[in-house]
Amino acid sequence: MKIRQAKIRDLYLIISWVQNEQECKMWAGPNIRFPLNIENLLEDIGFANDTAYCLINGESILAFGQLLSKKNGFLHLARIIVDPSHRESGYGKILCNELLQIARQMGYQKISLNVYRANLIALKLYTNLGFNEVAEKSSVENCFMIKS
Repeated sequence: MKIRQAKIRDLYLIISWVQNEQECKMWAGPNIRFPLNIENLLEDIGFANDTAYCLINGESILAFGQLLSKKNGFLHLARIIVDPSHRESGYGKILCNELLQIARQMGYQKISLNVYRANLIALKLYTNLGFNEVAEKSSVENCFMIKS
């Protein structure tokens, strides 16, 4: 198992993991157009090879995520998704740990993320990884978290 930069062709598989508008919102946020298609998704997520990553085993893609630079000087963990057939197998944790290692190698000390409070599995994962909620930047629906 290893992490590699994502390629546009990987997104064809990744969008097949998102079955409905609610799943799309939980994965990628409210500004991603649904139904998903490659052209819109590339634009909506600001896809770039050096910001998007896949966790792979051989040729199989297990998970996807992004690391995005933010104006506040943070690196932002975004759009983490695990292949539905491999969920609850620890691949989300492995991917996030790999992305955090990349962030540190890039010199970032603070990493941020947003997660919907209704996404209990993701919320638990991020808390276990050492992320803490920033209450003043959170809302009833969304939790803004930082790891330093």
